[in-house]
Amino acid sequence: MTENELDREHLAQQLAEACAENRRFESRVRNTEIALREAEQRLQQAQKMETLGTLVAGVAHEINNPINLILYNLPLLQKIWADLLPAMIGLAESAPERKFGGFSGDFLKDNLAQLIADMEMAANRVTKIVADLKNFSRQSNIAEKHLLNINTAVKNALRLAQTTLRKVAIGVRLDLAPDLPEIEGNLQSIEQVILNIVINAAQAIDHARGEILIQTGFSLKDGRVHLRVTDNGRGVSPALADRIFLPFVTDKQAQGGTGLGLSVTYSIVQAHGGEIFFEKRGEGSGTAFTVQLPTLLKRQAAKILLVDDDPMVRQILKEALAIPRCYLLEEAANGIEASIRLGTYRPELLILDVFMPEMDGVEVCRSIKAEPALAGMKVIITTGFPGHPKLDELAALGFTTVLTKPFNIPDLFRTVEQLLAER
Repeated sequence: MTENELDREHLAQQLAEACAENRRFESRVRNTEIALREAEQRLQQAQKMETLGTLVAGVAHEINNPINLILYNLPLLQKIWADLLPAMIGLAESAPERKFGGFSGDFLKDNLAQLIADMEMAANRVTKIVADLKNFSRQSNIAEKHLLNINTAVKNALRLAQTTLRKVAIGVRLDLAPDLPEIEGNLQSIEQVILNIVINAAQAIDHARGEILIQTGFSLKDGRVHLRVTDNGRGVSPALADRIFLPFVTDKQAQGGTGLGLSVTYSIVQAHGGEIFFEKRGEGSGTAFTVQLPTLLKRQAAKILLVDDDPMVRQILKEALAIPRCYLLEEAANGIEASIRLGTYRPELLILDVFMPEMDGVEVCRSIKAEPALAGMKVIITTGFPGHPKLDELAALGFTTVLTKPFNIPDLFRTVEQLLAER
């Protein structure tokens, strides 16, 4: 093969690599746009809920005073009726045609006590709604927080839900991850979150094969524990799906639902610095809620230095690693610039190309080995020549983590996370 043919083959290979990188870059841009739209929707939801919290607090206060007056007067009315009843019976017997407020004496004797009892029951229901409203408006300021394990909250909440679940014969499966890091929160409030979601799931199941799956886990990438509750119920109507966390949105009015349970849940999660997601699975295919809460292990953004003489490669790496938004990225155009930067800059991870002019990756690694202050730094070697002897030199120095160009972004993410987790 002539030199020109070798050059053409090399250029063709570079072009294919560039096209592949361009496709991956376009995919990352699309994923970033989707993530941005979702973040914007969550922000709008949070702002909407904050405004509603202020409005609800005022409404609850205005309702509370008159409803308390009604509840105070109803027992008096019951006692007065008990005292007046004999006199009214006597009047009704002496004048059978006489009406009392348009009703006969017999009707009032048989029904007025029940009417007063119904009024008291309705007033107590309004009181409960007011209490829920006040609870909803207060969840944004949960003062008493302590270290707790999310699995403990799950078990406590299930004990509280046992009666309801047993009554409707729904099975519950647990998949709780062991050794979860602790979160800082209010145990009763987190239990309420779990209880609200579980009861909501139970009420959505209207068949004899009802099952609820509760899972917990931990994500190293963002340092958050997650709780996922999945049911095989009827799902949520598309008409309600986009408003499910708003107060008074419910499809259970006939069963006495107020539509405040998930609103309170949303507020509690927000007050703990977390997020709650609703998975739209369509009617009849069940429902899944995921709650994510920060832990004390939520790490600070790791510092990463990108070293490559190709500006396009550096740009692709920067854009790819910017997607998780948990890294502080710096770059160097060659080995000399990287060595100068490492004199004062201490990244946790170095992503280093092997073949660079003036000072290649092997020489950079030798200078790292010679500097005790850089001993804890992790290094990922990148190269387009996986069988080159220079990789053996690097392995002899102890640098064995190698990504071959063109590498795919998921492999890059996994390798970066694995090395940072070893710190």
